[in-house]
Amino acid sequence: MLYGNAEFHNVAELAPVEGRPGLLLQRVPESVRTGLLEKGQEQIRRASAIEIRLGAEEGTAVPVTLASYGGISLAQVYYGDYWVEDVRLGEAPTTIHLQEREPMFQFAAPWRGEVPRSAYGPIWRIVLQGFEVHLIDLPSGRVRPPQPHEKPAFKYLAYGTSITFGISASTPDLSYVSQTAWRLGLDPINLGMPGAAFCEPSIADHIAARNDWAIASLCLSVNMLNQGISAEEFKAKAAYMVQTIAKAHPDKPLVCIGLFPSFADLGWAWPEREVNAASREYRDALRDIVRCSGQPQVHYVDGQELLDDWRGLSHDLLHPGNFGMVRIGERLAAFMGPLLQSRRL
Repeated sequence: MLYGNAEFHNVAELAPVEGRPGLLLQRVPESVRTGLLEKGQEQIRRASAIEIRLGAEEGTAVPVTLASYGGISLAQVYYGDYWVEDVRLGEAPTTIHLQEREPMFQFAAPWRGEVPRSAYGPIWRIVLQGFEVHLIDLPSGRVRPPQPHEKPAFKYLAYGTSITFGISASTPDLSYVSQTAWRLGLDPINLGMPGAAFCEPSIADHIAARNDWAIASLCLSVNMLNQGISAEEFKAKAAYMVQTIAKAHPDKPLVCIGLFPSFADLGWAWPEREVNAASREYRDALRDIVRCSGQPQVHYVDGQELLDDWRGLSHDLLHPGNFGMVRIGERLAAFMGPLLQSRRL
């Protein structure tokens, strides 16, 4: 969406929140958010792969003021494809000054000229990840939104749990969604919801109604396994999601990702959580949904094949760390690449 002559990527609404300054950058419309379970309503408000994108005249400094509620969020600043700095955001408004600067080595700053630009043109990008990020101030008179040729032509939409959200990646660009998109030259739309991916009709219908993505993945869903949902109930809810999206987009690849390896494969349970199914049952159920879908553009990939080394997990034996995220991104990109080529993107 556009606001104040800047583009807000992976933002559906700029929502006022009572008692807070500025506007919340929200990934789905409020009508979709209120259709989620209570935890999902909270988690979808968190920033994941949200970007503020803008162009500015050479030599112009642009101050962008942000605040984060609920915890510390990270803002990664890029100029086009090139990382500039990381900025931590808290409740106290923080101003990020977008301006050309000399790097700490002998060459001139790679902002202009003949520097290769594979995906993004000479635009500023603030990539946000963490909690509820508010826009406090953005000057509208000195900026412009990106032109179509200054960003990837096609988008990759990802739905899933905290793993999709990228909660254990140390920076936004290390989530498996961002890693996959980077390798394929796609623009990522991250709809991961920590602890709250329950395949509700509200989010399924929302994804089905969107026409802005070229390929999508559904990582389904360790949240449901870990919070007592039986294999039968999971299959019914996941089937609705897969079938609804696939029928709305018969020409777009839809990749269903089975559970990544976790403590559940060892027969363990999260403390004080009830488990009513095995990991194998969830993987088999999702595989059956894909096989019976009757939609040739729907594909299944086992999360155990994407993350084939347990050392890729963090200490909780559930969330992949940086090594695991990169590995998943490598393998998922290799799986998705031929699907995109078949569409002649």
